[in-house]
Amino acid sequence: MGIPVERREMEGETAMRYLLKTDGIEFEVSKRPVPKTAPNGVQKVDASTGLPVWSVEVTGFTNEEEGTSVLAVNVASPQMPALSFREPVEVLELEMIPWSQKGRDGDIRSGVAFRAKEIRAVGAAA
Repeated sequence: MGIPVERREMEGETAMRYLLKTDGIEFEVSKRPVPKTAPNGVQKVDASTGLPVWSVEVTGFTNEEEGTSVLAVNVASPQMPALSFREPVEVLELEMIPWSQKGRDGDIRSGVAFRAKEIRAVGAAA
């Protein structure tokens, strides 16, 4: 999905935020929210808000030429977001987070994670 990226420097920090521009993309829930858990099975907590983190799988529809992309998006919320399968949603402040870590076997693993400030049903009050 050719989503344009907006790089924003976080105030007082050297880290960059990669906010994805989602204008013109229609999102739909492709898997209901589930707790985001650590390897020990405990639900993760967002470091900045102290709220539990949930993982929501969404499908983004762009156009016929570009097709769709499925993203697992993490969102911090005091309770499980009330979202249903195939429900159209708005993904607010979608951020791409590149990561890299050394595994127990010494191999480096890397990838991209996604998080949003909020995922809400289309037409829901802000």
